[in-house]
Amino acid sequence: MKMPEPHVGWTMEQRAVVKRYVQFAAAFAAAGIALSVFLIASGNSGGWGLLAIIGCISVIGCFFIQRGKTGRA
Repeated sequence: MKMPEPHVGWTMEQRAVVKRYVQFAAAFAAAGIALSVFLIASGNSGGWGLLAIIGCISVIGCFFIQRGKTGRA
């Protein structure tokens, strides 16, 4: 007799929370990118650092979400 496999991945509530956090993070990322572009255009090299930090956080967030969808997070 084969045992049913447990449900892996996120529940509906967890998906809703992640969606809300992603929308919240996207708003801050957009503001950060706009600030970064302004700093780069005005000749401040800190804009590149800010842009790199936002990029790293975005990539890590994408990997976390993809792993959560497959049930391994």
